[in-house]
This record gives sequence, C-alpha cells and structure tokens, in this order.
Amino acid sequence: MSNSPIFIFSAGWRSGSTLLQRLISSSGKVLIWGEAGGALDCFSDSFDRYGQMLGDGNQRFKHGFGGNGAKEFSRFIEAGDKRNHHWSACMNPPAEHIASTYKNFLDHLYGQPAFDLGYSSWGVKEVRSGIETAYFLKNIYPDAKFIFLVRNPFDVILSIKKRNWMDYVDHPAPLLFYLKHWKKLANEFRTATLGLPIKYEDLVNDPTTINKLSDYLQLSDIPHDFIQESHADWESNTQVELSLIEKTVLSYMLKTELKTYHYQCPSK
Repeated sequence: MSNSPIFIFSAGWRSGSTLLQRLISSSGKVLIWGEAGGALDCFSDSFDRYGQMLGDGNQRFKHGFGGNGAKEFSRFIEAGDKRNHHWSACMNPPAEHIASTYKNFLDHLYGQPAFDLGYSSWGVKEVRSGIETAYFLKNIYPDAKFIFLVRNPFDVILSIKKRNWMDYVDHPAPLLFYLKHWKKLANEFRTATLGLPIKYEDLVNDPTTINKLSDYLQLSDIPHDFIQESHADWESNTQVELSLIEKTVLSYMLKTELKTYHYQCPSK
C-alpha cells in the first residue's frame, strides 16, 4: 500500500477541485477519489476524542479534560492477574495502535480499490474539510501530500448562484453560509504549515503552476495540456449575475481575505 496519498483540500464548492482531481488522476499513477461529504472530518474528530481519553486527567482537550486512559492501560498490563481490580473507566489501546487502525481502514477503503484498478497510489479531494482534518491525516500518513486550493470568492459565489444553490432569490442565508465557509477554509489554508497552496486562477492560466504541482507530487506524467483539452466541466446556462447587495456583502465580510489573496471585487 502507498504511504504517501494525495489529499486535495478546497476552500468550498465551485473552486476547481474536480478539475484538479482529474488533472492529477490523468497521470495514470494516482486515483484521486471524490468528496466524502465530510466523513474525513468525523474520523479526525473521533481521533481527537481517543486522544482525549488517553491524555492526562489534568490536561484540557478540545472535547474536555483527559481521561488518563494511557496510564490506566499501563497499570492494567503491570497488574497481571490482579488487573481487574484496577480503575479502567477510560482505558483504551495505545495511541499508535489507534492511529494504525485508522490507516488500515483508509488503506482498505481507498487504497485497495485504486490498486485493483491499476493505480500505484491514491488520494481524496474534499470541499468541506479544514486544517484539523489535514493534520489528522498527516499524523496517519506522515509522507502524504497536501494541496490547498482557493478561488476568487466572487467567482465561487457566482458559480453557485448559476447552479441555483442559493435556494431563494435574494435570500441572505445561503449567501452567508457559502461566504463563511470560504472565509474559514481560506484563512486556515493560509496558515497551514504543510502542503502546497494553489490558486485556481494560476492553475488554469499559469503553465508554471503545473510544474510546481508535478515537482511537489513527484509526478512527471501530469499532462500540461489536460486543462485546455478537458471538456468535463459542469456547464450552466443560467444567465444571472451577483447583485450589488451580494457584491457589497462579500467585499465587506471578506475584506481581509481579499487583500491577503490579492483578489478584487468585480465592478459594482
């Protein structure tokens, strides 16, 4: 099994993650699986909970204080035939065993079917997951590769609107949902201490981006003409534009992020 899968983290929907997924898979060596609906976040959260139960009782974790489970397990082993008289309320298997179990599960879930199809490695792309899930996967796969993808949020929201994902015309709730989701992930990706950051605009317009991607992934077989020749995009014939109110809300709430990523609001 490959110990260096590739994980694509996209700042929300309509950011080019499927294009990037197909681009990497076109190398013929890596099969990048699609979105898991946030399931990876659930794995990450459950892993944190095991860590809490194993941690010291006076240590604060994301979900509360530690459960002393590692100490309880150690005492359980040392007690021999008297082990059942020892406190074991939060006892769990060692951390390395828990980590290897998650790895075995993901290898079987994603790796095995990819290898059965003739690929030497595998990966997953996700549009919901944030940096905590990336660090969880880095713990499980120390040699994994991570790509953090962002796209101009005005183009993202417009693409979502054209596909009628806004639910109600001029209703603010869907706009704020997608806006806040993009903002959260874009900020997390900017501060990541691992992986390769990529802007969608560079991916489709700057040929050197493919070179950077190939070098980082150590994949020499990514075709440079794939994006120009690809015809699998999900086209929309809906002729709508962002309203002045939508542009104003985006500009105000994403002021810092727009500056950080050098994105600009289209003409109002």
